[in-house]
Amino acid sequence: MGLKIRELVPRDRDDAREALVTCGAFTDEEVRVALEVLDAGLEGGLHGDYALFGAEIDGKVRGYVCVGKTPLTLSTWHLYWICVHPAVQGTGVGRALQSRAEAFVSGCGGERVVLEASGLPGAARARRFYEDAGYTEVGRVPHFYRPDDDCIVYCKVLA
Repeated sequence: MGLKIRELVPRDRDDAREALVTCGAFTDEEVRVALEVLDAGLEGGLHGDYALFGAEIDGKVRGYVCVGKTPLTLSTWHLYWICVHPAVQGTGVGRALQSRAEAFVSGCGGERVVLEASGLPGAARARRFYEDAGYTEVGRVPHFYRPDDDCIVYCKVLA
C-alpha cells in the first residue's frame, strides 16, 4: 500500500464523498454538511478557513481530514472532519491524516486542537481513536445532537 498524504484538490471530491458515505459513521445530513465544508476548503486552499489533506493510495483518495483555525482564538484550531474509507480502515490511514493535520496546525503557530465527537455507543471506536492519539476529554454537553446523544469535547495540546 503506497500511502501519500497530500493537499486535497477539487478532483478528489468524489473520492472524499465516497469515503464519507461508505464509512457508516455519518448521517445523510452530516455528509451534506461535510461536503459543504469540503467545498469551502477546496475553494480556499490550505490557508483558507478549512485546510484539507487527503490520503492517496494507488491514485485514489481513501480518506481525508479537515482542520481550521478557531475564530476569536490566538492559537486554537478545530479538527472538523476525519474520514477513512472502510476498505482501508485499521491500516494507519486515519493516524497518518491526523498526524499531518497536527503538523500543519503546529506549523501555522497552533498550540492546541479541539474536536467534538458523538457520545453514542456507535461512536466509541472514533472516541478511542482520538484518546489513543493523545486527545483528552475536556467537556460534555448532554443531549447535544439529539436526545441521549452527548457532544464530547476533546483537546490535544501540541508540543
